[in-house]
Amino acid sequence: MPFAQSLLGSLTRDLPFLYGPLFLIVAATLMIWPGDVFVGRNNKRVWSYVASLALVAAGVIAMLTEPGAGFSNMFRVDGLTKGFQFLCILAGLITIVLSQPQLNALREQTVEYYALILFSISGMMLLVGATDLVSVYFSLELMALCVYILVAYLRTQERSIEAGLKYFLLGAFSSGILLYGISLLFAAAGGTTTNLAELNEKLATVSSNGNLLVFAGVLMVLVGFAFKVAGVPFHMWSPDAYEGAPTPITAFMSMAPKAAALGAFVRVFGTGFHGIATDWVLPLSFIAGASMVLGNVAALRQQSMKRLLAYSSIAHVGYMLLGVLSSDVQAGAQAIWLYMLTYLVMQSGAFAVIIYLQGKGEGERIDDFRGLAKRQPVLAFAMMVFLLSLAGIPPLLGFFSKFYLFKLAIEQGFVTLTVLALLTSAVAAYYYLNVVASMYFKEPVGEIERKPLSTAFTFVLTVSCALILIGTFFGPKLLDWTAKIVLG
Repeated sequence: MPFAQSLLGSLTRDLPFLYGPLFLIVAATLMIWPGDVFVGRNNKRVWSYVASLALVAAGVIAMLTEPGAGFSNMFRVDGLTKGFQFLCILAGLITIVLSQPQLNALREQTVEYYALILFSISGMMLLVGATDLVSVYFSLELMALCVYILVAYLRTQERSIEAGLKYFLLGAFSSGILLYGISLLFAAAGGTTTNLAELNEKLATVSSNGNLLVFAGVLMVLVGFAFKVAGVPFHMWSPDAYEGAPTPITAFMSMAPKAAALGAFVRVFGTGFHGIATDWVLPLSFIAGASMVLGNVAALRQQSMKRLLAYSSIAHVGYMLLGVLSSDVQAGAQAIWLYMLTYLVMQSGAFAVIIYLQGKGEGERIDDFRGLAKRQPVLAFAMMVFLLSLAGIPPLLGFFSKFYLFKLAIEQGFVTLTVLALLTSAVAAYYYLNVVASMYFKEPVGEIERKPLSTAFTFVLTVSCALILIGTFFGPKLLDWTAKIVLG
């Protein structure tokens, strides 16, 4: 009885402040499954509205939640938590909007799709607030298991099943490495704690004596995180998973899990391993540099648009890792958050165009964009804006977020990596401009056909394009807004 009363008291105390948003998402997910019995086969779309409303409500509650810690200090709500939760929820909403046309066309509108997205986002919301290596691992797995299934969601397509299986097997292997690294760090800390703040103190003392156990443990945790964000050389799952997954899930993978994993990256290495930075700064620098080089160079050879964006995503992760390397954790978190927000806007717009073209049996290959300016001039203009912003062309918003991140990297002394980032950005401009040239300077194949955009797609494209075009002009205010959100 005392234990039950203590547990009940802990739940009563911690749930309202910490898990209001999470509880709402889980409750909506559990309501969807039995509720599906009472919804006709032609009304499956209603659950997309339920999922969207749950995410909007969860986002509002998350922003209003007071800062604090709970569950034996295993989770914390602060500016970093709220900021990256906002990104994950926004990515989930965009994914649900983009999913409708493809799910209807494939007749794959099922309740499980939305439930898995919600469960995955619940894992992300836990992950960005986790302040203990055990809670970090639990949250990562909750997020990843749902994404594995979503990648293989199209059960009648071999490519989707193959992509999901590859992602699952490599993900399980990386999770094992991460867990083993956590166990080594627990042992190095004297078997007393896995809390990040306490680990920082204990490991700093042990590492000062050149402890090999600490170095091996930190390196294994770094490998686990590098896999989750698709950093080189742990990126091998990314191109196949991006290509084989349903396109809305490809967009989801490029936005939400990356945002959550990068938020956790900042917290774990900036809080738990800050005192032993000498053990992980050099390996992480190599991962960042290799991601920039391989991601951009490999993208040059791609003919599949989804694979091109997969390798592009690897390169952008390399850029964002510059923020993780920053010794100023708060400034690094701000730079990553702003870059990730901009990247989310650009990716959502680009994938909206791809999904629209797939509705006409196109969009898989770069050649499908030939002459798009003659077929759909407004759509071609929007796609050009997204691609040029991804390349970092001024004065678009992508340039501003990239400039702010690179400026921070130089201030922190990572001059060589920043120069490498600038050079590889020039390489990226080549393959992005290649798609633009195909849209504007090549003749369309077949008849010129114009198909109207749905209201939801028009909204996503209009808002994304407008933000990218005018966002830079509000640069100082945008930086102030970023600081208020991330720093709480």
